[in-house]
Amino acid sequence: MSVILVVQYFLFYSVLCILGAFLCVFLYFQYSYGYWKRRGVPYIKPKFPLGNNNSVGLGSFSYGIETLGWYWELKKRGLKFGGVWNWANPTLVLVDPDYAKDILIKDFQYFTDRHFFHNPKHDPKNESLFVVEKDEWKFMRQNLSPTFTSSKMKMIFQSVMKCTVPMVEYLENCAKNKEDIDVKDTMAAYTINVIGSSIYGLELACFQDKNHKFREIGREIFRIDLVKGAKIAFSRLWEGAAIEAGLGPLSQKITQYFTDVVTETMEHRTKNNEKRQDFMQLVIDLYQATKDQDRPFTFDHLVANIIVFFIAGFDTSATTLHYALYELSVNPDIQEKARDEIKQVLEKHNNVITYETFQDMTYVRQIIEETLRLHPPLNAVARIAAKPYKLRNTNVVIEKGTKVVIPVVGFQRDPDYFPDPERFDPDRFSAENKASRNPYVYMPFGEGPRMCIGMRLALMQTTIGLVQILRNFKISLSPRTKLPVTEKKGVFVMAPDELIYVNAEKI
Repeated sequence: MSVILVVQYFLFYSVLCILGAFLCVFLYFQYSYGYWKRRGVPYIKPKFPLGNNNSVGLGSFSYGIETLGWYWELKKRGLKFGGVWNWANPTLVLVDPDYAKDILIKDFQYFTDRHFFHNPKHDPKNESLFVVEKDEWKFMRQNLSPTFTSSKMKMIFQSVMKCTVPMVEYLENCAKNKEDIDVKDTMAAYTINVIGSSIYGLELACFQDKNHKFREIGREIFRIDLVKGAKIAFSRLWEGAAIEAGLGPLSQKITQYFTDVVTETMEHRTKNNEKRQDFMQLVIDLYQATKDQDRPFTFDHLVANIIVFFIAGFDTSATTLHYALYELSVNPDIQEKARDEIKQVLEKHNNVITYETFQDMTYVRQIIEETLRLHPPLNAVARIAAKPYKLRNTNVVIEKGTKVVIPVVGFQRDPDYFPDPERFDPDRFSAENKASRNPYVYMPFGEGPRMCIGMRLALMQTTIGLVQILRNFKISLSPRTKLPVTEKKGVFVMAPDELIYVNAEKI
């Protein structure tokens, strides 16, 4: 047989195999796309292969800004829920806040687990409170809840305040030189410094070193390349196979880096008999106190939660601050009102910011709340049914393993709940207005037993950061910012399509 003939046979059978594989995948998708019809559930018609997604980035494998479109399409049809597909995965979307309350609180025992890929079998150092399931989550939550109480926030308040000093110095230099300020990058430097201090007990100096290792790690976690994108796709489409293949949510390089940080910190504190008032010390103490118990809080638990509190702690808060400064730069009247409140409260407290001073800054907190309404870092809350569940007042039974999505961004931009929703208005969060509104239409931190455990720290660091900026500077939008600001598709944490730049003027 000639070489040419061999090559022809090889190409023929290769093409045949590829076409066969494609046909199998296509038929699998088409069968999946009939799921909600077979269940008697109204749905939005999917398109192969994305389902109801309209992007191919990281957001197409999580639940990003596309959930806003799902919300409006279902609501315009007068529906309280409906089916969609995340690629080939059937997902139920809730459009009624009372159903959201049922899933997140009233019937929580049916929906204890988040929908987020993790690998307990091969990647135990990423089994954090954010992803663990069922009894493991309950055990971990009970042990970690005391670390984020109001008393603990009061304890670390001054360390957060200390982190604002290099931020203010950096902004002073920008103001002096009339430099445009990349808001997200600047706020990320601040929040990484806060997390470094309050979680790790480290002074990171991210403003002095823009290439600090922690800043590089932060960028790397959210950077998507071809290889990482392929792994994400594989883990979403074939989760069981991805687990057996040993894939995890983070690279081994990042996991090992944090493992080394924890090991070195423990060794240093043990050798020097040093104890600090930070999250690292609290989990080290928990590890030491339980290691001889039948169910210990292990070293892997310690590392996993140190990692997740870095990821969740810096980027979401930096996103909130960056959108807050954008909104204040285009709403100078609101900015001035906040500055007036800061002056009045500081005069009342002898011009010193304490934990009590911070508590009195009502309007500034309303600005943060309104920012979280209009620009929630996480657009949706996702749960997985742990057992069959019948939706109230319907004949619809949600099967075990079905994904359920609550489009937070949809509720929070719905004029039925927030009139003129695109307008930035902190007065929506006055005590009177909050009392008159269904509480389940505003859930930037989730709701129920699995709501964000770090909410107090997030609100404290964003509010303190905003106070220190507004008391020292007037913020205006740089002409370098491209308007209108639009939202990027295919990302996990909300972000604009273009970078936002502001200018600072020293007061």
